[in-house]
Amino acid sequence: MNTDYDSWADIYDEVYSFVDYDINFYLQKASGIKGNILEIGCGTGRITIPLMENGATITGIDSSQRMIERLETKTASTKVPIKIIRQDVRTLELSQKFSLVIFPYRGFQSLLTVEDQIKALNSLRNHLKPGAHLIITLFVPSRDLFDQRPDIFYHLRNSRHKKGNGYRSLHHRTEFDRHNQLLHTQISITEHIDNHLISKRYADFTLKYLYTNEARYLFEYCGFRIEEIAGDYDGTPYGRGSEETIWSLVVK
Repeated sequence: MNTDYDSWADIYDEVYSFVDYDINFYLQKASGIKGNILEIGCGTGRITIPLMENGATITGIDSSQRMIERLETKTASTKVPIKIIRQDVRTLELSQKFSLVIFPYRGFQSLLTVEDQIKALNSLRNHLKPGAHLIITLFVPSRDLFDQRPDIFYHLRNSRHKKGNGYRSLHHRTEFDRHNQLLHTQISITEHIDNHLISKRYADFTLKYLYTNEARYLFEYCGFRIEEIAGDYDGTPYGRGSEETIWSLVVK
C-alpha cells in the first residue's frame, strides 16, 4: 500500500511539529556547502525553509502536488531563491548535479520495495557532483516497535488547538507485514473543546524498515561508499542502542 501524501498536506505540520531535533544537523551540514543542495521529500518545508532562511541554495523535490502547494504558499513572500519541483525520486530528471543531497527523516523508507530503493539510489547517484555527499536517515527497528498490538491506538501527543480549552490529540496503531518488512500505520486525529469531541479523522502511511547490515549492503551495491554511520544527530557513532542511523554516503 503506497501512501497518499496529498491527503497528508493539511495536517502534516501539526502531526510532525515536534520533529525538530534534526534541523540543526542539516543546517550544519549545509553551512559548508558552496554549491546547490537537493532535498528529496521536501514536503511542506520542515527542513527546506530553515535551510533556505540560512542562505542555502536549495532545490526541493516531492511527489505530492498538495505538499508542494503548501510549501509554495509558505515561501511566496521570500526573496530567497528556491526551486520546488514535483518529481519521483526513482526517475529524477534534473538539469544539474548537486554538492549535497539530503533525504531526511523517514523519506527513504517510503520506498516500499528493494527495486524502488535501487532505482532511487541509482537516480540520486547520477545527480551528485564528484565527492558530494548523500545523507539518508533510517530508524532502527526495535523490539519495542514489534511489541505494539495492531488493534490498539497508542497515544502519541496532545497539542493546543483553537482558542480557549481546545486541543488536538494524536494516536497511532501499526500493522506489521514482517515478510515484506512493512509498517502500515494509521494516525487518529481528534479535536476537542472543553473535553467534548468536535471532530475525528484518520490518516494512513506505510514505511519499509531496514536492518543496518541490510542497508549497508544496499548502499554499497548501488555504488556508494559509506563514509560515516551516526547513531544520533549530535554525531554519536552508531551502536547497539541507537534508534536512528544517519548515513553519509559518497559515490565510489
